[in-house]
Amino acid sequence: MAFIYYVTQIQFEFGAVRLLKAECERIGITRPLVVTDPGVKAAGVLQQALDALPGLNVAVFDQTPSNPTEAAVRAAVEIYKAQGCDGLIAVGGGSAIDCAKGIAIAATH
Repeated sequence: MAFIYYVTQIQFEFGAVRLLKAECERIGITRPLVVTDPGVKAAGVLQQALDALPGLNVAVFDQTPSNPTEAAVRAAVEIYKAQGCDGLIAVGGGSAIDCAKGIAIAATH
């Protein structure tokens, strides 16, 4: 398995999604907001991530645009706060990751 350590830890390899619940447990996330986009959802990748999180109370924001906007971040923050989320999981590519970064800032500052 390949790892990138920066401000956070990134794991990538075929099947790495099976580590998702353990990673949430490791850092204390019990109510994640999963951030993704309509294409990832349509491809079934979102469902794979959700299936890897049994027993957790998961909220989903699946409307990330290809270039995340302030409006998308604000909409996701509303879900984050309304559902009492305590962490973020970005599923997809750079757009979901960028949107999640915006949500992390807006939800806490």
